[in-house]
Amino acid sequence: MALSPRIELKLSQSLVMTPQLQQAIKLLQYSNIDLVDFVNQEIEKNPLLELSDNNQSDARTAEQNKENAQNTAGETSEVKPTATSDDYLNNPGAENLNSEAALDTNFDNDFNNDCVIDAVPTSASSNDLGLSSKSMMGGGGSFDHSDFAMDLRLTDNISLSDHLLEQLNLLSEQANDKIIIRFLIGMLDESGYLSESCELIAERFGCDVDEIERIIGIAQTLEPVGVFARDLKECLKIQQINNDRLDPAMEILLDNLDRLANRDYPALLRLCKIDTEDLKDMIEEIQSLNPKPGLAFSTNITQAVIPDVFIRKTPKGNWIVELNNETLPKVLFNNNYLTEIKSHAKDKKDKDYLAECAASASWLVKALDQRARTILAVSTELVKHQENFFNEGIKHLKPLNLKTIADAIEMHESTVSRVTSNKFIATNRGIFEMKYFFTTAIASVEGGESHSSESVKYTIQALIDDEEPKKILSDDKLVNILKSEGIDIARRTVAKYREALNIPSSIQRRRIKNAAF
Repeated sequence: MALSPRIELKLSQSLVMTPQLQQAIKLLQYSNIDLVDFVNQEIEKNPLLELSDNNQSDARTAEQNKENAQNTAGETSEVKPTATSDDYLNNPGAENLNSEAALDTNFDNDFNNDCVIDAVPTSASSNDLGLSSKSMMGGGGSFDHSDFAMDLRLTDNISLSDHLLEQLNLLSEQANDKIIIRFLIGMLDESGYLSESCELIAERFGCDVDEIERIIGIAQTLEPVGVFARDLKECLKIQQINNDRLDPAMEILLDNLDRLANRDYPALLRLCKIDTEDLKDMIEEIQSLNPKPGLAFSTNITQAVIPDVFIRKTPKGNWIVELNNETLPKVLFNNNYLTEIKSHAKDKKDKDYLAECAASASWLVKALDQRARTILAVSTELVKHQENFFNEGIKHLKPLNLKTIADAIEMHESTVSRVTSNKFIATNRGIFEMKYFFTTAIASVEGGESHSSESVKYTIQALIDDEEPKKILSDDKLVNILKSEGIDIARRTVAKYREALNIPSSIQRRRIKNAAF
């Protein structure tokens, strides 16, 4: 049979995702900030789109508005989607809460200022030693001068490198030393630690390691005290040298930070050759130091969490689910402008452009509306399944997967996954990421209702918090207690949850809780 080209007609079916459909899918997983950025970009490109007068396109303004909304129940203005939460809750008689009802989003942030180590890591770190950011302004007393006031630095936006370079210009060192110090400033991390080894630096500049050590010593005289340290021990030593408090006993204590983290007080008393009162005073001195001196000049701005959905309980006991209107940019299709300029469009190119803009604008308005409806539907179904959590607390959190929600609202699991990504929900128990409510199931002993992994973790944490110093609970004992409460769990699972909660082993906890001066 000879091969030759020929033309044939074939009829076939295929599923093709248009660019607009792909973009609509991406809209579902956008966070509120990403959504605002995307809408602003579309408005810049499309003359037929505009924001409503009461819509805040500035993300910073929206954040300020939502900070107030998080502390109150949040007054809602005009609701963007046409569907209401009552439609999904099948509760037409539900009443909205008074705007003065406060959301319980406050959490206790008390810190233990005693000489207590909260966890036992494999290696000592600043958190292990009870050092916190509250000591940032006090390391070595070098920030007492008004020139180093935090509000002044934030106003002038002075970075750590700029602050060090200003001091470098005042040094009377040799030019070669200053060149290397300038390079070292660029190698500092945000905490003020030197991240590159002396060997690599010496190789880069073609000099001896001892010469680099000498220059690092010069750099360590700059403020804030403690910068250019290679590790936590050296950082604390630099500050104690500046305070004229690095005696032999203190140096031995800083050389044994791992023992301090493990609360091995008898060994420290033996190594330092001091009494109990002296050890206690030395530990208090260490806790007053600044473990991360560079953070005092950090210019990073913490992004506030803005909830996408509010959940409130009415006086009748019904739950109301509402979208956060401040995170939903209200886009308008300016039909009057389209009519006006259409009359001036003469050639085919202009008409095609207007038709494309009109189609794009219409699509965006519908896509935003559909996104809002989908988020509302998923959130409403989520409240139905986790109502016990909102009423009783984390111990009553139920195991839940994406398929359960997807089947209930007749959508695909991937759609639910996208909706719950980067979305936050404000409840009477705080602000949670939507994915927090999707947890794995732990079987019940008697074949009853399964338990959520998060609620099991909470139970383990509560049991360990309440244990007596003389009766430390091992993993096996925890398994027995949980099984007596109807939770069928293996020992290795308890160990995995305990490690995820950063809880030390029973041996380490016994040492910590029984440690005494």
